[in-house]
Amino acid sequence: MIKITRVNTTDETFPFVEELLQNAFPLQERRDSDQQRCYTDCEPLFHCNVIKDDCEPVGLLNYWDFGGFIYIEHFAISPTCRNRGYGAMALETIIQQTAKPLVLEVEEPTDDLSRRRISFYQRNGFRLEEQTYQQPPYREGDGWLPMKLMTLGIDNIDCRFYKIKRFIYCNVYNV
Repeated sequence: MIKITRVNTTDETFPFVEELLQNAFPLQERRDSDQQRCYTDCEPLFHCNVIKDDCEPVGLLNYWDFGGFIYIEHFAISPTCRNRGYGAMALETIIQQTAKPLVLEVEEPTDDLSRRRISFYQRNGFRLEEQTYQQPPYREGDGWLPMKLMTLGIDNIDCRFYKIKRFIYCNVYNV
């Protein structure tokens, strides 16, 4: 059974979460480790989570709870556990646990991998939004990355897109 549990830096599974985050996401798509640890321990809106199957860690799901919606910042299944349905089960679990609309960023569908990733989220109920969106840089000197937002549970994004984008930019990227 899949369980998603919030962790802090003293939790025994935090090294698994930290290593998976560093291996699954390029430097440009994640914050520096010191800042990640600080958010994990001190930022109440940020939830650093380990995904477990029984007691075995299989992935991570980090999100921000903005009250009106959840922004999934990082979601990854360990390479040794992929293609076993853990991703879909984890999404189903977070949908049930939070009972709020979900928003996440994906790379634009420019290659096979990004199209497969988008397809995975679409199979799990997410909608690819067409509005222009860029991920702000995590650190000074990095550039903005062209991305797309995907949503679940938001019927008319047009009315809310700017507000959602502003929440993400202000809280996640400090822009």
